[in-house]
Amino acid sequence: MKKGENLLPCPRSFFPVKPVMNKSTETVAIVGVGLMGGSIGLALRERRLARRVIGIGRQASRLQQARRLGAVTETTTSLARGVAEADLVVVCTPVDNVVDHVCAVAEEAGPGTLITDVGSTKVQIISELKERLPAAVRFVGSHPLAGGEKAGVKFAQPDLFQDRLTILTPGPQSRRQEVSQISHFWQSLGARVIRMAPREHDQQIAMISHLPHVLAALLAAGTAADQLPLAGPGWLDTTRVAAGEVQLWRQIFQQNKVHVLKSVDKFAQLLTSFREALDKDDMEKVTRLLETGKQNRDAVGN
Repeated sequence: MKKGENLLPCPRSFFPVKPVMNKSTETVAIVGVGLMGGSIGLALRERRLARRVIGIGRQASRLQQARRLGAVTETTTSLARGVAEADLVVVCTPVDNVVDHVCAVAEEAGPGTLITDVGSTKVQIISELKERLPAAVRFVGSHPLAGGEKAGVKFAQPDLFQDRLTILTPGPQSRRQEVSQISHFWQSLGARVIRMAPREHDQQIAMISHLPHVLAALLAAGTAADQLPLAGPGWLDTTRVAAGEVQLWRQIFQQNKVHVLKSVDKFAQLLTSFREALDKDDMEKVTRLLETGKQNRDAVGN
């Protein structure tokens, strides 16, 4: 981040303001204004939850796009300038960068600033921050289960978090009041909030989120080029998430390697069970597996 760069204001503003967490919350800074960061900004502005929403990033052109779309009120490529007056900072960068960005925010932000993230892995992030952050820094890990395969602020939506689940993963340094404030922040954006230990989070998310991406990507990768013109709704629906940003998912798999491998092994056993049943014409077992899959999918709904 370059120091000394001026904040660029957005011509639009929304008043009156309903505070995100408490009466003192006027400024929210977002580090990384892509799909997630942009959606947070749009939700804050549409719901009139913060007086200032500052977008921080490395590329001025992308920040200008976020400003034109109304996702932020101001932009800067200077992290120090962007977080200097923030009441809350949300780090929305890829998981490999979260720790460094949280630590940088902690050095530059004013006393009392609350920090959270949106990373989909938590054990490594929380563990590294425990070693690097001073005890006085106010950080609470977050993982909103929202988003999509499209990257960039142009795909941001103000209702992205509406009725979606956000998991908070407090670390050993997280205080009850801070956890409550971050919980209220996500609820104010429309999310439902639960709390999990970082290890439990990574274990559960490996099966429910990371494994599906592996399967979608491998199914798409295993499809021959001459078969692609035949792809219908089933193939498209099943492989949709395979269109996600490759480097982002590489980082996720690497950080949650242990639990992703366990999930892959569990699925491999299930796939082998299905193969053996079909090979032996054990249609009763095949039917049971199909019925279990249908019941689980129906239980979730749309």
